[in-house]
Amino acid sequence: MSKKNDDGRESGEFKETAFYAVLPLLVVASLFRGCSVRSAEIPDAMKQTTAAQQIVSDEAAGTRAADYKAEPEEETGSTKGPETVTVRSNPYNPANFSYLDEISENIAYFDENYESLQGIDVSDHQGEIDWEAVADAGYEFVFVRVGFRGYGEGTLNEDSMAIEYMQGAEAAGLEVGAYFFSQALDEEEAAEEALFAVDVIKRSGVRMTLPLVYDPEFIEGAQGRADNLSREQISANAQAFREAAEGAMSCKTALYTNLYWENNYFDNETLNDFEIWYADYEEAPQTPYHFTWWQYSETGSVPGIKGEMDLNLWIKRVD
Repeated sequence: MSKKNDDGRESGEFKETAFYAVLPLLVVASLFRGCSVRSAEIPDAMKQTTAAQQIVSDEAAGTRAADYKAEPEEETGSTKGPETVTVRSNPYNPANFSYLDEISENIAYFDENYESLQGIDVSDHQGEIDWEAVADAGYEFVFVRVGFRGYGEGTLNEDSMAIEYMQGAEAAGLEVGAYFFSQALDEEEAAEEALFAVDVIKRSGVRMTLPLVYDPEFIEGAQGRADNLSREQISANAQAFREAAEGAMSCKTALYTNLYWENNYFDNETLNDFEIWYADYEEAPQTPYHFTWWQYSETGSVPGIKGEMDLNLWIKRVD
């Protein structure tokens, strides 16, 4: 995921990994309420390690009351291999997506039945953040990377700024969510990642209101340990992450994806079991399927943060 995914190497350097492509997808949705972390024991082997490869990515957990409604959209069929997938359709009119004004880089959705909120996602790549400046600029939510698994040896790593970011964003009044960049090879490793993320969220003391997002990706320009997984295994990993996370937290999980992954790497049950954070850098989302959050830029500028930023839109029904 653009700025979210940083390709960490043994030297400790990070490099961004792109997550995009093109083809049709998915959906998902289910109402979520405020999240409160239950106590979960994290084995010593799962605690943060400073050795070996690292890779950056997204998923985060939320903070404050975020009440959104899932869409009553109609179902749409799509074929993946031998299976016919039925998912809820994208209910948004492409013509209603537009820049806020002639000079703005922020896109909004204009429809009397919806409100759209501006948001960002962050990892320790962003360095120090002035959260009050972010909030004053009109940004209302954030997904914070809480951790990542290395793409080589598969070590679990905590984002060095995760707790500070979550606490700072909450204090500034933003809705907070989290994401975890996955390189899990199987269900056991995916569950480990979920519990690792839950531990970071628990230690932050932040009461999440946005989901914990599962972010599996392939590595661009390098051989990642999870690059050759099948669609069946990737879907099974997502389900294992969801079950472990939701078993340890009283909130929902979500899935970060794009058109290509929706069409090739997630099965119908998975797409229907998750809320979707959809990535697409066009002027309007191209997916024919439902989503809740849209990451529409990786080159934005945000007051209070240095460098280019991922920009996101949260579309919520108002009725």
